[in-house]
Amino acid sequence: MLTSYFDSRALIFLAIFSFLGSVGITQQQSSEELVREAGRLGTEAERIRGEAYKQVKAGGDRKLLLEAERAAAEKFRKALELWRAAGDYDHLTAGALELSRIYSVLNDYDNAVGCLKLESEFWRARGDSAREVQTIHILGIRQMQLRNYEEARKTFEKVIEMSRAAKEISVEYNALNSLAMLSQRAGRNDEAELLQAKAKEVADQMYSNRPPEEKKQRDAVKIPSQWIDLPSAPFVADYRNVEGVTQAVLVNRSTKGIEMVDFGCVEEKDGKAHVVGGLVGVGQNHGGVGPGYFYEPFTVLNGPLNRWTNEKMGCGDKAKMAVIKAVYADRTEWEAEGTDWISR
Repeated sequence: MLTSYFDSRALIFLAIFSFLGSVGITQQQSSEELVREAGRLGTEAERIRGEAYKQVKAGGDRKLLLEAERAAAEKFRKALELWRAAGDYDHLTAGALELSRIYSVLNDYDNAVGCLKLESEFWRARGDSAREVQTIHILGIRQMQLRNYEEARKTFEKVIEMSRAAKEISVEYNALNSLAMLSQRAGRNDEAELLQAKAKEVADQMYSNRPPEEKKQRDAVKIPSQWIDLPSAPFVADYRNVEGVTQAVLVNRSTKGIEMVDFGCVEEKDGKAHVVGGLVGVGQNHGGVGPGYFYEPFTVLNGPLNRWTNEKMGCGDKAKMAVIKAVYADRTEWEAEGTDWISR
C-alpha cells in the first residue's frame, strides 16, 4: 500500500529532510553524482514500464502495468530528492509532474495531489512564485482528472489570483479555461461563457506582449561515431541540405514506405548482427517515409538517453548503433538480428 505524502507545511519539510537521509544523500556527494544517480533511477523507471508493456503486449496480465507504475513511482520519489539536493530544478519540476501523473494513473488521489503540494511549498519557501503557481495549476488539473471537482475549482481560482501577481499570463489563461470547463460541467453555462471571454482577453494580452520571434538557423547534426549501416537495413545514413544546413539524415533505400523504426545496439557474432539492446523507437505518421525520402532522427540519437538523464545515448565499446527494426507500410517487418554484418 502506498503511503500518502504529508499535508501540513511543517510535516512537508520534515518529510523532505528525513527523505534526504533515507535515499543516502551525504555531504560528500557532488551535484554531478546526485544528478547522475537521479538520472539512473528515472531511466530504471522507464525500463521497468517498458518491460511491463512488452509482457502485456505478448499476452501478459494487464496488472503488470500497474505494478510497473508503482515501482516507477518509488524510483521517482527517490530521484526527486536527489535532484532537489543537487539543485537541478528543471529535472525536479519535470519529475514531480511525472510522479503525480503516475499516481493519477494508479487512481491514488492523496499521493497525486500530495506530491504537488509538497513541491509548491518548496517553491514558496524559495520565493519562486512562477514555479509555485505552475505547480499549483497542475495540482488543479490532477484534482479535476480524479473527479474532485469542488477542490479543483478552489485551486483554479487560487491559481488565477496568484498568476496575475506572478505575471504568469499563460497559466492564468489555462486556469480560466479549466474553470470554464468545470462551470459547464455543473450546468452554469453563463458563468462558463464569461470565463471563456476573460480567457480570450488574457490570450490577446499574452500575444500582444510577445516579442517577435527571431528565426534561428538550425544547428548542424552529425552521424554518430558509433553508427553502422547494416547491409540489408532499409535505411542508410547520409547528409542532406535541410533549410540551408547540412544535416545527418536517414534515407529510405527500400522500395516500400516505412512507418516505424527502432534503433539499438548491435555487435558482430560469427559474421552476423546480434542485437544487444534497444535505444529508442520512432513512428512516422501520414504514410511514413516513402522510398528515396528521408527523416531526421540524429538529433535524438546524439542527445541524452532519455529526459531524466544527461548521459548521452550510445552503445558499449564493442557495439555499434544501428537500425534494428523497421515496420513497412504494408505491415511487413525487417529486423537486424541475424542479418549479414558486411555485404556479401
